Amino acid sequence: MRRVSGAAGRAVRRLSVALSVTTLLGAGACSPSGQSGSPSQSPSAMESTPTAPDTAAAEAAKSVLDRGIVAMESIGGGSGGLERQFGNTHPATPDDVLSVSFAFTCTGGATVALTFTTADKDVPSAAGTQVCDGSIFQRSIDTSKPGPLEFSAALTGSEGGGYAYAYYAEKKQLP
Repeated sequence: MRRVSGAAGRAVRRLSVALSVTTLLGAGACSPSGQSGSPSQSPSAMESTPTAPDTAAAEAAKSVLDRGIVAMESIGGGSGGLERQFGNTHPATPDDVLSVSFAFTCTGGATVALTFTTADKDVPSAAGTQVCDGSIFQRSIDTSKPGPLEFSAALTGSEGGGYAYAYYAEKKQLP
């Protein structure tokens, strides 16, 4: 399978996200956490054998973030059972937010490779790999240019486990 990068790659990712969201909305699904932005699957993840989402593992991962990140204003987040590929597009940050802190945790022992885009541009400095051992992956992302904020995750290892993520306001513009 050929990997597409640059503008064409972003267009393919956006199409994948749009198709996933349409599928989820058509099925009447919603984010397990009830927060903004529903986690999405890539088409390849939807073609795999369906498994019941690990809601207990997702709640455990969310609890790790709730305990580990304190005194920061959350502007969105979510949680779910691990899948081969997943992600989220946050439509936009508030106008006065210049950067966000992205926090992610997962359980189950697999490894997740995370990539980011903001205002439709890749953010290679924020990318990284996280072992799903309950520790918190955290990155600062500049959001001074308006536009969507997106993360994508690719899983290596078992899909047994859960994940949680959140966007926190980090730097704000002074009034």
